[in-house]
Order: sequence, then C-alpha cells, then structure tokens
Amino acid sequence: MAQKIKVWDSAVRFFHWAMVLLVAGLWYSGNEGYIALHQLFAYSLASLIIARIGWGIWGSETARFSKFAATPGAAIRYLRHAKPVVGHNPASSYMIFTLLALLTLQMISGLATFDNSYMSDGPLVAILPAYWVDLASTVHQYNIDVILILTTLHVFFALWHSWRYDNVIKTLFTGNTTNDDARQPNMRSSWSFFVLLLVLLLLLYYWQGRVLVALL
Repeated sequence: MAQKIKVWDSAVRFFHWAMVLLVAGLWYSGNEGYIALHQLFAYSLASLIIARIGWGIWGSETARFSKFAATPGAAIRYLRHAKPVVGHNPASSYMIFTLLALLTLQMISGLATFDNSYMSDGPLVAILPAYWVDLASTVHQYNIDVILILTTLHVFFALWHSWRYDNVIKTLFTGNTTNDDARQPNMRSSWSFFVLLLVLLLLLYYWQGRVLVALL
C-alpha cells in the first residue's frame, strides 16, 4: 500500500502560489499603467523571494537548494526517463533557478526604471547616471516577456507531468503525495520563513510603501 508522504511545507506552498498571484498582478498593473500598485506588488514579491532564498538555505529538506540542485547530465537523463520523485526533479530545478534569477533581475532593474513621471520612477533613478537608467528601463521592459514565456512553459510541463506521472499541482496545494518506495523527507516548521517575510514587508513598507499607498 502506498504511503502518504509530506513533500512541501507551508512556506514552499505559500511562496509558490503567492508568487503566481504577484507576477500576474505585476504584469496587469504594469500594462494598465497602475504604477503605484505595480511597485507595491514588486516590493511584496521582493520580500517573498528574499524570504524564499533564506528558506532555501535553512528550511525543510525538499526546500533547500542544495538538495535539489542537479547537474545538466542528471536533468537530461531525467527528461529521457521521467518518473515521480519526492520534491523537485532534476529538470525542474533549472527552471526554478532561472525564474528566480530573472525575477530578481526584474526587481533590481525596476528600482532604476524611468517612467516619465518623477512620482512613478524607481527609487534609484535620481542617483544613477542616465545610461544606467536607460539600460535598466530596457531590461525591465523586455525581461518580463522572457519571464512570462518561461512561466507558460513551466505550467505546461507541470500539467503534462501531472497527467503522465504524478499530480504535482495537487501536491503543491496539499503538500502531500503517495509513494511506495521513498522515505519521508526531513521537514521543518515554517515559522521563521513567515517571520522573515513579515519583517521584510514592514521594512519595505516604511522605505517606499507608505508613499505608494498614498498614491493609490
């Protein structure tokens, strides 16, 4: 009989679905010109990603980057012979690291993005040379398209994997899966992730958020 295994802690599950909502909100608010709301979403996402990086260092076994980082050869072998795994598979780890890197680049470039309005400019626009502001604005404009393309691919392959092998999307909601052979990963309480996230949100709110809320 297949045993029930806890795969994802509440920190990983919260991060995943909150990131989906925030990226969608960033795309919509950016396209519609709701710049104050866009920046609030961006600071929220920055807090979320920094907290996730911390959790990737000291968190549960399946959350730690050191546990699911894989060599290119391992990723290729997995794609040739895919099967259910407990946690991130070797191929998906590359997508995760790529998306985290691109989202970080998007947020950093956003801090120096010029928006034709001093009220909506990124906070670094006033102190950086014009060349760097122009470069950051260009990166910010086109990098989001790369993020959306990769996110679409990620969702497609998650749906395909759920259909062919095991329901990874359901597991990201419940945190649990069933497996005949795998051992139970070492899980940790997620309280430190949420404390760090709250502290970061408060710091960014007092740095920029209060002004942005007043502009809504």
